[in-house]
Amino acid sequence: MKEAKIKEILGNKITLLAKLAGQMENQVKAIDQNDEPLLTQILDEKEAVIESLVSDDQELEKGVALLDEKIRVAIASKLKELGAQVESEIQKIIGMENDCEKKLLNEKSELFEKMRSTKNGRTLLKGYGVSARIKSKISGSI
Repeated sequence: MKEAKIKEILGNKITLLAKLAGQMENQVKAIDQNDEPLLTQILDEKEAVIESLVSDDQELEKGVALLDEKIRVAIASKLKELGAQVESEIQKIIGMENDCEKKLLNEKSELFEKMRSTKNGRTLLKGYGVSARIKSKISGSI
């Protein structure tokens, strides 16, 4: 694999990571707005981008494995800046994913509390329901 091909793959990876970061921003908005259909659409789009990233990684790994160690080191030093950009984008995406996870966990716990309070409220209301008619024990005609 030549240096130009590696550079092309890394450039494509940066583009895909930037697209993924944009989708993450949309995901945060969808979570804040409780827009489930939009969130589902965004997650599907993210899945497609992630699949592209995985295939690029596999292609890069196969190509780099065929290179001599000396050539690998030379190419790595030349493309150090691209590697730093990739790393930066990945760290940004990880931070956004962690924020989304925290928001969703908070929503889950709030929903759980609402469900628990509703259940407790139903239990308490049972005591205030309509009481059954008490039949007289004196005679059957009353």
